[in-house]
Amino acid sequence: MTQALEMRDDGTSHTVDLTQESLQPDKVYCIVDAQSKSIYIWQGRNAGVRKRFVGAHTASRLRAEQGLHYKVQAVDQGNEPPSLLELL
Repeated sequence: MTQALEMRDDGTSHTVDLTQESLQPDKVYCIVDAQSKSIYIWQGRNAGVRKRFVGAHTASRLRAEQGLHYKVQAVDQGNEPPSLLELL
């Protein structure tokens, strides 16, 4: 199961349905893959520092909720690993 959250400038996040085509360069998303026990922080090339910070904080919170065996990985736009692209 895959869960995706979009970061907001106000420090909150909301759940979104995410595809490769819907990734936007000014956004940051946390993508949780329960199967591989991974949390990806996808960072668009034009995303602001605040959204990047919120993404890191959200990923830490998600890891604490899901379990410390989850691996957190920051991913910059254009450098996505194949495993992340397959999720979307």
